[in-house]
Amino acid sequence: MPLINGYSSSEDEPEEIPKQVFKAQRVDAAPQVSAKPTSTALTITTIDHGDNGNKQIQKTISGHFERETFDDTTFEIQHRNFENLGYAKNKKRIKSKRAKKGKSDVVDGEHSYAGPWAKYHDSSSDEEQDVPKSASEESEAENEQFSETGEEDEEESETTEYFGESEIDYQGRSYMHIPTDVGVNLKNDAIPEECFVPKRQIHVWKGHVNGTNKILFFPNSNHLLLSCGNDSKIYLWSVYHKRELLRGFYGHTKPIKDISFNSDGTKFLSASYDHWVKLWETESGKCLAKFRLKSVANVVKFNPFNDDEFIVGLMNSKIDHYSIKTNQVIQSYDHHLGSINSITFLETKRFISTSEDKTARVWDLQINIPVKLISDPSLHSMPVTRVHPHNKYFAAQSMDNTIMVFSARDRYKTNKKKSFIGHNCAGYGIGIDFSPDGKNLVSGDSNGNALFWDWKTTKMIKKLKIDEKAITQVLWNTKEVSKVAFSGSSGKIYYYE
Repeated sequence: MPLINGYSSSEDEPEEIPKQVFKAQRVDAAPQVSAKPTSTALTITTIDHGDNGNKQIQKTISGHFERETFDDTTFEIQHRNFENLGYAKNKKRIKSKRAKKGKSDVVDGEHSYAGPWAKYHDSSSDEEQDVPKSASEESEAENEQFSETGEEDEEESETTEYFGESEIDYQGRSYMHIPTDVGVNLKNDAIPEECFVPKRQIHVWKGHVNGTNKILFFPNSNHLLLSCGNDSKIYLWSVYHKRELLRGFYGHTKPIKDISFNSDGTKFLSASYDHWVKLWETESGKCLAKFRLKSVANVVKFNPFNDDEFIVGLMNSKIDHYSIKTNQVIQSYDHHLGSINSITFLETKRFISTSEDKTARVWDLQINIPVKLISDPSLHSMPVTRVHPHNKYFAAQSMDNTIMVFSARDRYKTNKKKSFIGHNCAGYGIGIDFSPDGKNLVSGDSNGNALFWDWKTTKMIKKLKIDEKAITQVLWNTKEVSKVAFSGSSGKIYYYE
């Protein structure tokens, strides 16, 4: 075997061995590598190891590299994003930043203390992050949106329709004229000396689809009946003669919660779940004014001492006192802690309010300090209150299936000697009313009954089966001795005598 490759002796085999060819290869010691980070580059969180002798930056021929440390969670999240979305972290996305906490010594105003409850605000970016809004912010945003887009559309949405044969009779009188041929003097302010419990049904009005929420007799004369319901409509009915539907008032988009006549009946207010309170003219059906509320109105009442003002109880636990001329709130009453259920005026220029906070408060007009707070651990929510005709007491429907009585003067004490039981509320706002002579008390029932009690002895006099569904509205005709109107969840309006 030859010692040197490529050489051979004569003694070896004559076959030639092929020579190995060596080729030169070029090595680029400084390749062109972009040092700028791309938008899809992996973003990592640097952890500084401090000056512990370990070099974090090491140089190479082509540049340098750094040693970085980051947690597994960040790596997994960005790695998953890179595989699914094509980028590890979108730098254009800016998270919502929390506003400043404010100053601890400032209660209200721009720099008021917010603490850990400070709101979020977004910087200008292509992609925004959703931040939950509070109830007040949603209400304000809804109001602003409505004022920008919906107010012009609502300008012509109020309509009316007359259903009778003719709006005026042969003498040019409309249905506002008080009839004189009904056997009762409707123009006389005197009340019947003695009233009796009704026994039979004399008429049924069609009422409203899906339930009637409120019925009202025309002030002083009671010759007309106004009703509202869950069909977002208001109807005016004739109580005497044909007992027909006279006029419909349309303009609300959601169920109407309450209605209220002024002192002479020429105008009335309507409050709906659509956050509107509207002022209507009874005779022509025109909408005279509209009031946008910050919350849903549960009850609305004309100020009996001034027809240019009204009071509305809201679901946000506030009571707002409005001026019709200026269309502004002139006073707010905000001591309640729950949704307002009822507002009842007293003859002493005060009013009583009840709320879901299981309290009743007595107020002076335009003073945001209650004169009296009626509160007790044994009390329940009182959705309906009614003043006795003698103005010495007021009754309140309690959700524990009882009717409580309070003094309407002086100290507004609970009259523990008078308590009316025997009916069932079952979560409904059951209405109550007094006979004109004040000797009888009537209430509805969740089982469709009407119950009558003797005011003096608190004993039940009679129980009438009115409907299969709940009876929530009860109204005694103050010009008649035994005529009472009932209505409720079925929508029909029953008239008994």
